[in-house]
Amino acid sequence: MTDYGMIFTIGFLSSFGHCIGMCGGFVTAYTMKLNADTGSDRGGFFKKISPHLFYNTGRIATYIFLGALFGLVGETLHLIAGMSHYQGILQAVAGVFMILIALDMGGWIPATWTSNFPGYRHFKKIVGGLFSRVHKGNILGLGLAMGFLPCGLVYAAGAKAASTGSVVGGMLTMLFFGLGTFPALLAVGLSANAISANFRGKIFKFATVLVILFGIITTYKGIHNFSINHAAAQTNTTVEHVH
Repeated sequence: MTDYGMIFTIGFLSSFGHCIGMCGGFVTAYTMKLNADTGSDRGGFFKKISPHLFYNTGRIATYIFLGALFGLVGETLHLIAGMSHYQGILQAVAGVFMILIALDMGGWIPATWTSNFPGYRHFKKIVGGLFSRVHKGNILGLGLAMGFLPCGLVYAAGAKAASTGSVVGGMLTMLFFGLGTFPALLAVGLSANAISANFRGKIFKFATVLVILFGIITTYKGIHNFSINHAAAQTNTTVEHVH
């Protein structure tokens, strides 16, 4: 449960910098369009908040779906490898991956493949089409689509999801990550000027460091688990040879 709490905290803190900076414009755009088309800027609180609840529900649903895929990949590789210490290898690789992504997000290493992710331009075209005809009835679909937005944070959470080695573990990892990002994007939808850009930047830098620390911890756990399981496997092999 500690890992889920950590991934929620990473999602929460980083969302006030990274998510607002990357997705805040989308949220503001659909909010303004809904307000212009339906006058949803007036009326009760539920009328104002409901589009954002649907949008974020769709986004988190996509994260859970991706978590299932990441977890399935980890589980499949585990079965193919057929060795108990595989989990440690995947954890270590996932940890290193998280560290590299965090360094990229923080601007501490040159951006490489994240800005040129395959299919990104095609995805932007699809999303642009959704935005051009967005309304209260399809805001959930917009959230589902935006959940696939290529994002360094999602990659980092996905690496952690894969390292669980199970579909359920991957889904829960991405669920807690998505729930962590929920408050910031909800705040953007309700009030785009609620948090200053300077404060968001400071929170994001802290969250980036947190991702690096979590990556280091994940890497350490992976190496530790690998060492223990590998030693146990060697012991069992020696015992079998003796018998």
